[in-house]
Amino acid sequence: MRLFDYDRASLIMDRAGVDIIVASSRPNVGYLSDYWYSVSDEFYVLWDLDTVHYTLCGVPKEPSRGPFMVAGADETTVLERADPWIKERHYWGPGYYIQTWKEKDPPPGNPADTAAAVLGEKGFAKKTIAVEMRYIGAAYLDRLKKLLPKARFVDAEPVLWRMRLVKTPEEIRRTREACKRTSRTWLKLMHDLKTGITEKELASKFTVAFLEDGMSAERAYIMFGPCGAKLINGTPVPTDAVLKPGYFVRCDVQGKYDGYICNLSRVIGFGKVTPAMEKAQRLVRGMVETLGPELRPGVRASDIRSMELKLYEGTGYRPVVPYTGHGVGRVVHEPPYLYEKDQTVLEPGIAVTLEPTVTFTSDGDLNISIEDQYVITEDGNECLTSEAPLDLYL
Repeated sequence: MRLFDYDRASLIMDRAGVDIIVASSRPNVGYLSDYWYSVSDEFYVLWDLDTVHYTLCGVPKEPSRGPFMVAGADETTVLERADPWIKERHYWGPGYYIQTWKEKDPPPGNPADTAAAVLGEKGFAKKTIAVEMRYIGAAYLDRLKKLLPKARFVDAEPVLWRMRLVKTPEEIRRTREACKRTSRTWLKLMHDLKTGITEKELASKFTVAFLEDGMSAERAYIMFGPCGAKLINGTPVPTDAVLKPGYFVRCDVQGKYDGYICNLSRVIGFGKVTPAMEKAQRLVRGMVETLGPELRPGVRASDIRSMELKLYEGTGYRPVVPYTGHGVGRVVHEPPYLYEKDQTVLEPGIAVTLEPTVTFTSDGDLNISIEDQYVITEDGNECLTSEAPLDLYL
């Protein structure tokens, strides 16, 4: 189905001076068409080094010009069976089933050639075409510019981010479902914890549980401890570290439902933890509980960060990351960012997280991060991860 509001999209494109968007990345082809072939953005060579899976989606500012898709002929069966809302579909190359070839050794084809032909036929040869500069690939962009020399090519990313900022009711429904399923998966696995399980094993359990609950597993960051680790920068991948009584269990997990992600993070105590550890978890929990009600229409993203920074005063802790939270949608990190330079005004339909984070350093490092996900409503917000308790002990 069509996930975006076309009237709003047309207005955003008009204000940006864009006549048509041609998306090429997984998140944005998926957003515009509600369809994605799982290998389209991989270097998946079929039989010729010039032939890789590649899918494009074009959405004109004026709906009457007709949105379209460009896909490899090898994708025909998948695309036709998925049958997204965009009915105009063009295929490039001969595909790799040789019984369909009209000649013995046909040329492999080029998606840019097919896209340029469609754009020309639709009257965009002298218009402003927005492409994803970071994702389309230099060879394809060069080819489009050669075939459409009078067209003006600009970056589609700012327009697409603006479109994706405010979620439609269907996007919110999918996000809400992702959060509900992710929360109950986390709660179940936390109740099933046993001494001796490794970080890798717990991460695998999340993957299996997500799949069994009708989701896909985006990722799971699992860490036990503190157990001697020194965290310089970034979140470590799960290791063979074994869970022991008195440890924290930190889970930052991301389940995806029908293209939309839940980003949930919790820290619980496995057995009795030290008073210092209890204090650190209580500090972060308090920040989430204090900042949650502040997520409402009219508040700037930067205001939330300013509020968070004041909560550190006199605690002996300082923030780990440069933001208080971030948007979530088809990818786990999207605008807006709740940090000092982001002046985005929150409005209904924006989905964000809160994730204040500190580093507990006694006996090794462990990031204490509690992350809840919300959607802004007309009169405040809805917490989408409330089924996952914030308690230190479950």
